[in-house]
Amino acid sequence: MSLPVQKRLVRGAALAASASTLAMGLAACGQAGSGTAGGVSCDASAPGVTEKEIKLGLTWSDTGDGAASLAAFRGGIDARLGLANEEEGGIFGRKITYAWRDDQADQQVNARVARELVDDEGVFGMMMAPGGSGGSIEWLAEQNVPVTGMGSDPGWENRGNMFSFYYLGEGANTAWGKLIRELGGTRAAVIAISGSKSNSDFNRQLAASLLESGVEIVKTYNIAEAITNYEAIADQIKANRIDTLTGTFLPAMAVNLLPALRERGIELKAPVLPLGYDDKLLHNDGASLRNAVIVNQIKPWQANTPEQRAFLEAMNAYAPQIQPATTDIGVDGYVAADLFLKGLELAGECPTRESFIAALRAVTTYDGGGLIPRPVDLTTNYKEPNSCYSIVRVTPDGTAFAPLFDAKPLCGDPITPERMNQLLGTA
Repeated sequence: MSLPVQKRLVRGAALAASASTLAMGLAACGQAGSGTAGGVSCDASAPGVTEKEIKLGLTWSDTGDGAASLAAFRGGIDARLGLANEEEGGIFGRKITYAWRDDQADQQVNARVARELVDDEGVFGMMMAPGGSGGSIEWLAEQNVPVTGMGSDPGWENRGNMFSFYYLGEGANTAWGKLIRELGGTRAAVIAISGSKSNSDFNRQLAASLLESGVEIVKTYNIAEAITNYEAIADQIKANRIDTLTGTFLPAMAVNLLPALRERGIELKAPVLPLGYDDKLLHNDGASLRNAVIVNQIKPWQANTPEQRAFLEAMNAYAPQIQPATTDIGVDGYVAADLFLKGLELAGECPTRESFIAALRAVTTYDGGGLIPRPVDLTTNYKEPNSCYSIVRVTPDGTAFAPLFDAKPLCGDPITPERMNQLLGTA
């Protein structure tokens, strides 16, 4: 396959950039960097940029609650950077590398290790997995460090330096509530991970979505994955006639709790997980997860597009430890790296943090390499958070995922922060 064709498949449709954006990228040449690249002299030094490489940083949860669900995030980054370095010639001839730290899904740890990467490792910018990212958001914004990843912490909203195809935001939207009502759910239990502020923020928004849609929240359970008595929780769910489970209801919890409920004769109308669109789960735990509904931000694999096939080839080549590679979290990591590559490409041969942020923030159509449900406008999406999701359901026999709503994204209406607080009684 020729390089131009391969790049089209991996990146999907060409990313639109205005003439002014291109001009900013070209103007960046000669302003920063170290040594030479592509025959252009770079007089000043930008963090992490040398003649031969650009060094990035990564924080993710290698340990801590939810770590098992995030293993593929780093794999997705390795796949996208491996493709760029080995098959696309890097960015302006430079290899893109990264140093990483485990933030243990803890915001305080995240704050510390992000500073280590920026101050001690001297990285140009950061890629961040969901979990503990909220700990360093304000500091990274103050330092004007570019960041890519999943905007699943509300603090990402309105930060010009933080780039994502998805932002949770400070308010909420009705998508989750609409989904549960469509599935017939009326009485919900919300699952929370003990001690996690990021998940607490997410659950507040989700609770507002349920209440706005007329779904009653009967109980909230704070769960620590390793020490939870799922049998006792199943007894309580049955006693309270709960028909819906949602919140930070992770696959590792679902494979324990859903079978315990079935032993008690309970088949929930809406067991809704925020991640887990992963064929490995079906192979290992499909029988336990049957009928589970998974909300995600990627295009359903059943579409089998050229871009999806290119992603899978890259995962097999550069992240072979992630098998099968059809995982939503892998796509999240892949797109985080793709966003950074796009910003470096637009920032020109001698990038600065400022030129990177200005150029990438001017992109009006970004499609995540053809892997996300719909293109996003990076000029506004961090101010107007995305409220559309792809929805799939594990088939009754536990052997496959089936897209719901004819594989079209489910979108919700905005709920302002003021209305959210009113619904939750915190106004």
